[in-house]
Amino acid sequence: MESNRKDASASKYEELMKHISAGNYEEVIKIAEDLEYTLALTPNSEIPIEEIYAPYLAAYLLLNQLPAAKFLWKRIPERTKTDEIRAIWNVGTALWNREFENVYGLIEGKPWSSSVEPLMTRLAELVRERVLNLLSEAYSSIAVDKAAHRLGLPQEQLIQILSNRGWVLDAATNTLQPKTHKTEIVQNISLTNFSQLTDLVIQLEKS
Repeated sequence: MESNRKDASASKYEELMKHISAGNYEEVIKIAEDLEYTLALTPNSEIPIEEIYAPYLAAYLLLNQLPAAKFLWKRIPERTKTDEIRAIWNVGTALWNREFENVYGLIEGKPWSSSVEPLMTRLAELVRERVLNLLSEAYSSIAVDKAAHRLGLPQEQLIQILSNRGWVLDAATNTLQPKTHKTEIVQNISLTNFSQLTDLVIQLEKS
């Protein structure tokens, strides 16, 4: 029976890797949760538990399920918290504190394992997209340096990307104007987004 469980674990692990490659993050969480339980009952030397926890934690961050990610981090045994798992949670802490400008460096400055790299790369993309949407909701115009800081991009690259999205650069004031004015989209702002929006504006005004 133990041999059968190990075979099942190996099969589940292969399935986990396939869902990571396919970007099926909810399935990554489901399978990782099942493997966590199975490997606790029947350890498999061919599947180190930390190789489950790393994508498991990253998938929670990708789906913006920060309370679940925090709970998972707390229940991971200290001896199992590898440098990579700790690095993933450093990103989670930045997200929890809404320190979005720190997220990019924490992700892009780390050599991730092959199973985690696609998750973290996608996370950086999603965070940039989220911050970009918040900026377009919060401002009718924003200084280039502030936008570059928030999006973690060089100013030249930022201007190119936003110009391609229809933003307009005012060279005289070195500011960018979103494609859609905030008054046209304010009705679509949820309570959660409004809270994030408020925090973002406060932090920007301090910087």
